[in-house]
Amino acid sequence: MKKIIISGIAGIILASSVSLFSHEKGLMNLAFHLGMHDKAAVEKNVVETLNLFNRNFATFFNTGGNLAGLNEFPAAKMIKRRVFQEISDWKKKNQLLVYDKDSFEIENMQLVNHVTAVAVAKEVWFLNVQEMGSRKKLSPVKANPIQVRYFLKKVDGAWRVVEYEVFGSRDDIPALNMERLYL
Repeated sequence: MKKIIISGIAGIILASSVSLFSHEKGLMNLAFHLGMHDKAAVEKNVVETLNLFNRNFATFFNTGGNLAGLNEFPAAKMIKRRVFQEISDWKKKNQLLVYDKDSFEIENMQLVNHVTAVAVAKEVWFLNVQEMGSRKKLSPVKANPIQVRYFLKKVDGAWRVVEYEVFGSRDDIPALNMERLYL
């Protein structure tokens, strides 16, 4: 009986070791799930990334797609493409959609693993449409309160927004489907 127990324990240790060391980030994942990371520092970095994301997002729209800052825009390539496609659509109408952030508050944040985070923010943006050349206002300035669920991934040591979902300010945000985290 003793040999069976020792064999079982040895098997578990061997399987765990193979699992842990065969994956490039195995030790990091283990350390993360054991709570051996500076959660406050990680959350601070995620918030800083989201602030930079929103600042760049608004700047791109407000300037009609000026590319300054594109390399610093902490977003996946598909998000960058979507932003500039929408700006292009406004430019075809000789218009700008102007964003002005009023408030941004993280409601909750979930660190899924050492390279994946999900954050939900309550935001208020003032929006208006302007004529491209003259910047003449074509619509009244309108407050747009929203909730945004951001999906982030750490790539090459830096957090990036890889997807986001926008909800109305009073909408119930659906439960997070972990299978959706293809990140």
